[in-house]
Amino acid sequence: MTAERRRAIRTIIRRYCEQAIANKDDIHYSMIRPTQLMPPTAEFATDCSGLVINAFRWADLWLPYLVKDPGGYGYTGIGNTQSILVTNRKRRVPLDRKFFVGDMALFGSWSRTMHVIICIKNGDREGSVWASHGLEAGPYEVELDYRRRTSNDLLCVVRSEALA
Repeated sequence: MTAERRRAIRTIIRRYCEQAIANKDDIHYSMIRPTQLMPPTAEFATDCSGLVINAFRWADLWLPYLVKDPGGYGYTGIGNTQSILVTNRKRRVPLDRKFFVGDMALFGSWSRTMHVIICIKNGDREGSVWASHGLEAGPYEVELDYRRRTSNDLLCVVRSEALA
């Protein structure tokens, strides 16, 4: 993937997540599968992995080249946090590096991931901004370490094949 193509993918992912955050009152929380691709301005229900995969799918729809599903199921709607980890675990980003739009942070354990967020503003561990949809009140902006006080279960950050 060329730098120009990665930049285009990241722009669409960021815009998708920003629009979803602006439309949070119409985006409900549900873990039902399969998830459906929906515009970020529509009323729909999804969970954390659905939001992340939808952001990549939106880029895949708008660009004239393939943007691979970070969930590993070809955008069939059945991907989840565990499939995101399995599909991308070889492309981990060290926590002391810079993160880029589209990077995904996974929470839980290697055998049971519980949550995923997606980077929407480049930066380091303290300066990057992420989108989360883990509650009915989401999607919303968070910091990478926003769960440190409650569960401190940040597992890793991964970069999808489409952005590597």
